[in-house]
Amino acid sequence: MSVKGKRLLVLGGGTATLDLVKNAKEMGVYTIVTDYLEGGVAKDIADETAMVSTIDLDALAALIKERNVDGVFCGPSEFNIRNLIKLCERTGLPCYTDMTVWDRCANKDEFKQYCIDNGVDCPRKFEVDENSTDEELAAVDYPVIVKPVDGSSSNGISVSYDKSTIREACRFAMEYSKCKRIVVEKYIENGGELFGARYLIRDGVATPYLLMDTYIADHKDPKGLISHFTYTPSKYADYYMSNMDAKVRQMLSNMGLKNGTAFFQALPYKGKIYFHEMGYRLSGGMLFKLTTPLMGINDMKMMIRTALGEPMFEDGELEGINILSPKRFGAQLTVPLRVGTIASIEGLEGLKNMPCVVDFIQYYHEGDTLLPKNMGTLGQHFGRFTMVADSPEELKNAVARINGELVIKDTEGARMNGLKFDLERTE
Repeated sequence: MSVKGKRLLVLGGGTATLDLVKNAKEMGVYTIVTDYLEGGVAKDIADETAMVSTIDLDALAALIKERNVDGVFCGPSEFNIRNLIKLCERTGLPCYTDMTVWDRCANKDEFKQYCIDNGVDCPRKFEVDENSTDEELAAVDYPVIVKPVDGSSSNGISVSYDKSTIREACRFAMEYSKCKRIVVEKYIENGGELFGARYLIRDGVATPYLLMDTYIADHKDPKGLISHFTYTPSKYADYYMSNMDAKVRQMLSNMGLKNGTAFFQALPYKGKIYFHEMGYRLSGGMLFKLTTPLMGINDMKMMIRTALGEPMFEDGELEGINILSPKRFGAQLTVPLRVGTIASIEGLEGLKNMPCVVDFIQYYHEGDTLLPKNMGTLGQHFGRFTMVADSPEELKNAVARINGELVIKDTEGARMNGLKFDLERTE
């Protein structure tokens, strides 16, 4: 199953594809990175670059023919995934999905209906919007979460606690919806805790490989539902595998997923787990950096194989998966910032060198500015620590150190990373 020497066209030359290019090169794949920009961190390390926009399908098809490209892929960018699907359909190159299945997974309304049809618990939905009458809005069971049906990266999402704010929440969600449709559903107040499940799919057969608990950054005032801390194994693993896994695998089959990696976001509440969203792509959090040292699973390399016409994985390659009694423990900690311009960053180098830290992604540097529009989105994060350890205690000690030693100040000398993760929330 070697892809060594094959040629991969990568859509996008920025940070979203940097790790994709790194992984492909480790596999001996020749990489060609393209977009319309002169520079980019992924372009900087590629074997070859091109100045073709990722939406110019005619020029991309010509480039594929000219450079004898064997496959095309991109990072977690949903914009470029749609370009990828169209380009593969046009050129006949392999693609892990088609547009029908992709839209089925990306549309929150369609996903919710599949949950209902397959017996997978999900929050109650309300058929209201900004044009609904006062009586219709008064009949809603508040609080509710309002979001675009086609949104991503936490954009356009807000929580409404009564009818005085729901119209504005609907307008806000509509601004981020290209198809101009929103979904309003019951907001489950559970202290800002989320549950995540990830599956690998080969030839229509889905295998669960990671169950996680995630905690949002500001659960007391959830204006933006961005993640703060993720931990695996999940405390709900036994319940999930006994009561939900079979239903979810059947749902994935019914949705038509054939290959690739899929993930689900859900809300644990009063003994059940309520699904509210899914993704059919690589993780923006680059979870392969967590699963590789945990269990030897690198879904990015698996997806590269698929893009180059090879099976995702071989029989026996998933033997390191052990959801119910893992040998090691993993976590990711993000560092939310407030609005301001970064003047200084203290303590970071020592924290990056802790034995349990297997990766750190830094999104902002000195001189960068965070704007109000970044608040409540993934753009609020300064960086992401990925950690793996032999005990939960080692991970907790690392989080405590990061909380205390990392100090990021603005130009006025005020601390920008004042929101620290409270480890008591995991108990």
